[in-house]
Amino acid sequence: MSANHRAQSHTSPYGLKRIYLLIYNTVCAALWLQILVTVILTLVSSPDVSDVYTSVEPWTRFTQTLAVAEIIHAACGITRSPVFTTFTQVFARSTQVWAVNHAFPEMTSTSRAYGAMLLAWSTADVIRYSYFATMLAGLENSTVLKWLRYSLFVILYPVGIGSEWWLMYSSTKFTGNIAVLALFYFFLGLYVPGSVMMYKYMLKQRRKVLA
Repeated sequence: MSANHRAQSHTSPYGLKRIYLLIYNTVCAALWLQILVTVILTLVSSPDVSDVYTSVEPWTRFTQTLAVAEIIHAACGITRSPVFTTFTQVFARSTQVWAVNHAFPEMTSTSRAYGAMLLAWSTADVIRYSYFATMLAGLENSTVLKWLRYSLFVILYPVGIGSEWWLMYSSTKFTGNIAVLALFYFFLGLYVPGSVMMYKYMLKQRRKVLA
């Protein structure tokens, strides 16, 4: 799943930074919404699980790669997101879409974990980016949207992280490269402490915001 950002920096209503962040979050929300709708329609209409991969893999890879900008945002102070947490989440997802899903299509395309991962990712990110876009536009976020933003991760995060882990683990059976194999097993080992750290961070954010 993507990092839970702290509230975006507040600037004047017409400040360049605010306008840029509004555009960025709106575009990302729209891209993830397209992925979410496409995955749902594909799962409903096609009995072939590989159609999900064919339909959205390039778009998912492109959309997730855009999130690298969020590391720059945090590092440069454009947002108040913690740099390490943002880097960890974006790096994990970027590794997933490039080094696993794109690099091993024969494994990813036939796994139901891929569709589950995308449903978790896209649902969470549509809500997250919409939440920030609404706030940056100067509109009052609804109680429902705020609750979804800081509550759905309780279910979506385990689904997303579990699917990521399974897909990476499954890809180890399709590579004969010792270096890649060792790196993947190293990352698989990091998933346990890393996911616990991220989950605790998000629970802390939930208590802080919804209190």
